[in-house]
Amino acid sequence: MSESNLDKNLRGAASRGSLLFVLNLAKQQGYITRIVVDYKIGKPGYKDKNQFKAPYLIEFADKTKWILFTTTSIRERVKTQYWEALNIKQLDNSIKAAYLIYPDSIPEKERKNAIAKNEKIQSKGEYSTLEGIVSQDEISNLIEEYALKEKSKGHVFDAKGNNFESRVASILSNPLNLQKWTTNSEIIEGVHFDIFCSIMEALKLKKESIFSISATSSKEEIGLLPTGGPAKTDVLVTVVFKDGSKKIITISCKRTSENSVSIHQYTADAFADVLDKNNTELRKLLNLFQEKGNQKDMGDENKLRLTELMRPHVRTLAYWALGGVGGLGDSEKQWAKYILVYDNNDNSVSIHTVDDYYNLLTSNNVKGMFGTVFGWTYQGKRGTNIQLKCKIIK
Repeated sequence: MSESNLDKNLRGAASRGSLLFVLNLAKQQGYITRIVVDYKIGKPGYKDKNQFKAPYLIEFADKTKWILFTTTSIRERVKTQYWEALNIKQLDNSIKAAYLIYPDSIPEKERKNAIAKNEKIQSKGEYSTLEGIVSQDEISNLIEEYALKEKSKGHVFDAKGNNFESRVASILSNPLNLQKWTTNSEIIEGVHFDIFCSIMEALKLKKESIFSISATSSKEEIGLLPTGGPAKTDVLVTVVFKDGSKKIITISCKRTSENSVSIHQYTADAFADVLDKNNTELRKLLNLFQEKGNQKDMGDENKLRLTELMRPHVRTLAYWALGGVGGLGDSEKQWAKYILVYDNNDNSVSIHTVDDYYNLLTSNNVKGMFGTVFGWTYQGKRGTNIQLKCKIIK
């Protein structure tokens, strides 16, 4: 066997291994109930009981099954997967879909080939027994969408947000990602490696100095604020350097399909305590807004006065709302230093420091209420809280 063929086999094995990591995470999140490795089936009446094969079969709670194939390049041999999928689905009618998955670390040329091939399938330019050719990130989202299809809107929103946080923590903790990033190996296949690279670039860490990276999205480890509410930190990262030193990095995750998201909800008094606890007029007007629930019902004079009183505090408010800075909680673990945005519309990821994110909001001339960069409203019962909405910036 030539060295190039050996490399291809090694990459293929690495691709299957990285997909298994993705599937195990989906199982931990409750999206799938079973994973079968090296699934095989034969046609009744024939001696070969293992004639048709798929690297993975997954099963959902409703007993629906999918088969998954892997590849590191798109060639004519994709027709092999067409043939396997055709026969497997005919022999087991509980298998409703078949996908071919490529690693997120695939070279750009191969990525373009895969996207073009998938578009051809989706547009019915080519008949295929596969439902699609997708990336690791895309198959994660497809599994999630199917698993949550019968759930309420609120449940889906919470599950997607929480499970994306655990996905980010798993991506950062995966040793293969760190190994691939530090060695530039073409043999190693990472897990959601493009997201890992985006985060590493933002963190500005030196490859040669890192010994290990671990991360958690556990609410128990991150802890609740003294008020009992959640911290701004969604993912807590620990970087250990070769000299034995450590660095704690805190990330707030925003996953959305919308142009803006709700980011902050506290009582008017909590706002006043953080912004200027001794300013009784500011506290009174903040409570007036909370009572009315909108600026129109406050009256023009009160609206203008609150805008004036907020002027010295717009940055303080932004840092508190975005990262928890200046508020309650452990400043090292519970205040977020970075904001990671995942756009459901195109599966893109962007990450910025809180400082950079605020500067992006101001440089993009985002105009909110009372001279801030946020929309102001309330959640639930009027008169009980102030909720801030923030524009999504990539």
